[in-house]
Amino acid sequence: MTSAAISKLIPNYLTDLEGGDGSWRGMRDEVQVFVLSDDTHDRMRIMAPIGELEELDPALMQRLLEANYDRALDAKYAMRGKEVWSVSVHPLATLAPDDFAGFIEQVVRLAKNTGTTFASSDLVFGGGQGGPENGDGEDAEDEADDDKAPDDDDDEGSTLR
Repeated sequence: MTSAAISKLIPNYLTDLEGGDGSWRGMRDEVQVFVLSDDTHDRMRIMAPIGELEELDPALMQRLLEANYDRALDAKYAMRGKEVWSVSVHPLATLAPDDFAGFIEQVVRLAKNTGTTFASSDLVFGGGQGGPENGDGEDAEDEADDDKAPDDDDDEGSTLR
């Protein structure tokens, strides 16, 4: 795929679209989404802002990293300064139109699910929190059905604003 091809596809997935030539901003399901592409370096990035950390919370950071392992599939949590983002990065050359749509959907779902399931889809890899070594007896399917990630207290994004 190329930036020109993305330019033709992107109106199908984002509303209130602005930009062009490798840099777009729009909305999907009430989430602001940015799409950046660079033909020269063969990269594409889809990202959505989640919030800004008011303070560094080790428990939240651990939760985000664990989610990157088993709940966030093609979309991942990333930080820029104190800003937390949902991000998906992929080479342009091997990007298929269906993959592009899926990456947007996962970035949006991950942003919206921060504070609850911390998941970009219904699929969970590796048995959830702590991985298969944790010996808690729960499997990935059990955890995928939970309304909240394991050990969620009522701290839903308490250090994010």
